[in-house]
Amino acid sequence: IFFFGFSAGGCLVMEFCRMWMNAGRMPLGGAICVAGGVSAKEKVPDEKGQIKPPRQYQTTDVLIFTGKNDATYPVEAARSAQQLYHSSKVQIHVEKGKGHSMLESKDEMRVVMEFLSKRLVRRMVSLQSHVK
Repeated sequence: IFFFGFSAGGCLVMEFCRMWMNAGRMPLGGAICVAGGVSAKEKVPDEKGQIKPPRQYQTTDVLIFTGKNDATYPVEAARSAQQLYHSSKVQIHVEKGKGHSMLESKDEMRVVMEFLSKRLVRRMVSLQSHVK
């Protein structure tokens, strides 16, 4: 399962991944946040009010795609989100000359496709019992 969100949708996607992680669930396939992501100023506790170190969790890989000129979700916000979530699982791509907008070019889409290509795995479970 992969999630893709733009602006506030990107925030929702990353927050869902954080809640999924705090619930102790297996990581999802990945999440792509374009011009958005978690925007809290500090780590948010789970539903029991606890903040556990990130290494106790299995986290979903996240790509945050932001523009160098984005005033709504600036690069600094993306870097903060990276630290709040789990820095080793968050990849940030900063596009020079881009403001707060959706992906618009082949080069921008290539970043997304490379992220997905490293995470898309197709298992043929029904055939595995026949392979020796």
